[in-house]
Amino acid sequence: MTELARLSDRERRRIITDFVEDALDGVHAPAYRGGLLAAVPDLPDDPTPEQTDAWTALIALVRGPELRAALRRLAEYSARTGPAAAGETAPAAREQAARQQAAVRVAELMRERGEAAVAAGLAPDSPAAEPVVAELVAAWIPTQAGTADPPAADGPGARGRLLEQLETAAEPAVERYWQLLCTVTGRPAPPRWGTAGAWTTAALRAHLRPYELDRSAFDGTAPDRVTRAYEQVIRDVSALVAAVRPEDLDLPTPCAGWTVRQLLDHMVWENLMAASIAEGTPRDDLAADHLGADHRAAFEDSARTALAAFTGSGMLHRTFGPYEAPGAMLVQQVVVELLAHGWDLARATGAPTGLAPGLAEETLAAARRIYGAAPRTEGGSFAPERPVPPGASATDRLAAFLGRDPA
Repeated sequence: MTELARLSDRERRRIITDFVEDALDGVHAPAYRGGLLAAVPDLPDDPTPEQTDAWTALIALVRGPELRAALRRLAEYSARTGPAAAGETAPAAREQAARQQAAVRVAELMRERGEAAVAAGLAPDSPAAEPVVAELVAAWIPTQAGTADPPAADGPGARGRLLEQLETAAEPAVERYWQLLCTVTGRPAPPRWGTAGAWTTAALRAHLRPYELDRSAFDGTAPDRVTRAYEQVIRDVSALVAAVRPEDLDLPTPCAGWTVRQLLDHMVWENLMAASIAEGTPRDDLAADHLGADHRAAFEDSARTALAAFTGSGMLHRTFGPYEAPGAMLVQQVVVELLAHGWDLARATGAPTGLAPGLAEETLAAARRIYGAAPRTEGGSFAPERPVPPGASATDRLAAFLGRDPA
């Protein structure tokens, strides 16, 4: 047992209490401060090695600057938006407890919906994400009744405020703090928010204004046709990938900030992610290296894996997510993405951009149907549509529709 673990309960509480008071010094956020102080941990008389290690890690965390700054940012947000900011009297303990319970229920709903959307392959800036956002905002609004200038209805103001709240709360150091506290005290750790939080904040950025979902975007994708479309796009894009030399991997691409290597890695991940959705085990490793040392083999293997999953899992005849998006439409989205990214790769390497000439017009029509209502906002995947020169190919026009410059 370490010297830190040998401290008395009083000494351990004093370390955390002094840290909280110092981090929040001068910030009037009594409810937030009270919640932190109420959670000061007591190490058991006979702690497990895991609890001892967690206590040691907790002390290292509170002695560093990252957690201190993160807690202060959250306290300043609480002071700015809480009852005191509105000149209200602090709520009674029972009312405060009821508000906290309501907030916990809404947070759990957001986690469930966000994880379900990721599992269903629902892009946060697709039109199908709008009803999810509307449901979450409607559930969240009543929890703001005791805050400064609470929103009365769904709209840009309410969505902007929820987005600010989620972005403010996205503090990895604070999440680590609570995880360690739970380990030290033997309480169940809170569910991790990362996957659902990233999806929900991205969806809010893309859908800052409510609009009615047109379910016709879900229609019109024939399973057999989309399978053939995927096979044709893969053939053309695979030829481009095979021509990429090692020295080309560092070239810039039309995808801002991405090199050829990063673009290829993303294309491989799209195949693998779609396959994992078909198999009911959605991946969460977007940031991992999916390319390895052989970009050609990685792409070909991912395409074979995806096609086998599409045709062998029944995905093309099933629906996914809370709003029952057809599996065939999800595969159609992959076709659109791969053809557009194939265009990016061709532009980056100087290859011809007229990919899949017998299919590009049909894919452009599908992209307009699926993404036509998607907002072109800062949080979206696509920039505003660009003009095209006379005589542009269908693939060039697809790239322009999705925000690339074909000139």
